[in-house]
Amino acid sequence: MTKHLEVVPLGGLGQFGMNLMVYRFGDDCVLVDAGMMFPGEEHLGVDAVIPDMSFLDQCGTLRGLLLSHGHEDHIGALPHLLARHELPVWATAHTEGLIRSRLTERGPGRAVDLNRLPERGESLELGPFRIETVPVAHSIPQSKMIVLRTPAGTVLHTADFKLDPNPPDGVGTDIGRLSELGKEGVLALFSDSTNAERPGFTPGERSVGSGIDRLLAASEHRVVVTCFSSNIHRVQMLATLAARHDRRIALVGSSLRAHAEVAERLGLLRFPPGLRVSPAEAMDLPRGETLIVATGSQGEPLSALARIALNRHRDVALEPGDRVIHSARVIPGNEKSISRMVDHLLRRGAEVITADDAPVHVSGHPSQEELRQLLQLVRPRFLVPIHGEYRHLHAHARLAVESGLDSSSVQIAESGDVLVVGGDGVSVRDRVHVGQVFIDGSLDRVDWSIIQERRRSADDGIVVAVVAVDRNGETGGLPEIVARGFVPEAGGNAGLFDEAKRRVAASLKEATPEERSDEGLLRARVHSELKRFLRRRTKRQPLIIPVIVEL
Repeated sequence: MTKHLEVVPLGGLGQFGMNLMVYRFGDDCVLVDAGMMFPGEEHLGVDAVIPDMSFLDQCGTLRGLLLSHGHEDHIGALPHLLARHELPVWATAHTEGLIRSRLTERGPGRAVDLNRLPERGESLELGPFRIETVPVAHSIPQSKMIVLRTPAGTVLHTADFKLDPNPPDGVGTDIGRLSELGKEGVLALFSDSTNAERPGFTPGERSVGSGIDRLLAASEHRVVVTCFSSNIHRVQMLATLAARHDRRIALVGSSLRAHAEVAERLGLLRFPPGLRVSPAEAMDLPRGETLIVATGSQGEPLSALARIALNRHRDVALEPGDRVIHSARVIPGNEKSISRMVDHLLRRGAEVITADDAPVHVSGHPSQEELRQLLQLVRPRFLVPIHGEYRHLHAHARLAVESGLDSSSVQIAESGDVLVVGGDGVSVRDRVHVGQVFIDGSLDRVDWSIIQERRRSADDGIVVAVVAVDRNGETGGLPEIVARGFVPEAGGNAGLFDEAKRRVAASLKEATPEERSDEGLLRARVHSELKRFLRRRTKRQPLIIPVIVEL
């Protein structure tokens, strides 16, 4: 058996998202995380992007999957992984709650072997690997670094973290344990590079509380805060601030309510009696007595805040003078959709506050000084930067060399590289096939050959809807619908496309002039209506491409 440890990233290096790392010693493999990436505007008809996992069919014996925390870019591909491989999964109580909620939504399937990650002082044996964890501060509860003790040496996989000295939950990063690991000896550190270009320290989560506290105190009207659904620390902070300023709090958005339900069940989120109300109840209260927390920080067309911005939400409406606080980072690629949403919010007469205006958001990842501090604590022989685009990995590598690590001890890798780590060094020795697999969220089961073929030519066919819009945003007549490779089941579908045209036209007629003037929202509306109609009538999932033509 080889004395070297092999490490194969199937995603997460050279890109943000799709984090999936394979640690292999001999014929035994342990996986760390199985994440997805949210699709961009160019991914038409796609609900999620996950790593190509074909390498796992041949990599050896899969001893288990370790999940560092519950963010989608670390657990979102889990259902698809489990559809291919029956293997045990280890997670924290919070991550387990999110997983069970997700699997319940998908309906009955193969039973999942879910286990609890070891706490401090405990360990887990998986073949030649002995697993430990280190608690860390991050923007979701119960995040962990993963310690893998192997015959080749000890490896520390940080996943996402920051060194917040005063975290809201009082847990934070176990600096003492990291120092102990450094004294014991760490062969290799695989470390988060998300903020490797940012100087200084990442501010603590409590600084957000101070910033929003001042904004609430200065507002006499309704306040809406948008943040990531998974940021339970921030939701708890907002609940505390709502009580301090005599406001009731309402959670708007299904994903936010789902995350809150899991956190409340575990005692990680608490609302004082009478503080939380429904969105409809909040609208019946005086404007200065409500705080609404809404999903949609990335400008997703069908999200709660996007609907509120267009005055089309069934419960929540804005009035001039209301304040909207964007308490989230801008994920690269979402700039246009967020900008459009802000425009619509301003049209409602709302005041929009972002992190550029006030301290209303902090990152959950370490900046340069924290990366230096981690290197000083752990003192690894080798460093491999992970999590980030190539420029972030490069910046992290440069920082490590500036901090005293020899350049030969730092290895920049990308997804698909086969890294060999041992006492004599770390290097890229080979490559395996990697890539992106595009998933329609309605699929209950993943057939990889069908999905890959669908990416090229659409196994269920392609339906193109062409909508003509004049300069005033008016749509005239029925849209044109063209299909290729889409063959509905025989019988009763002769007038299918005629009815589809009428449905799309009726939906567009219901749109406000403001929506019709926004090409992104118009495409989303056409796509949603046509997808729902065809799925209901034909039980098929064609790739739908809305095309907006300006007259």
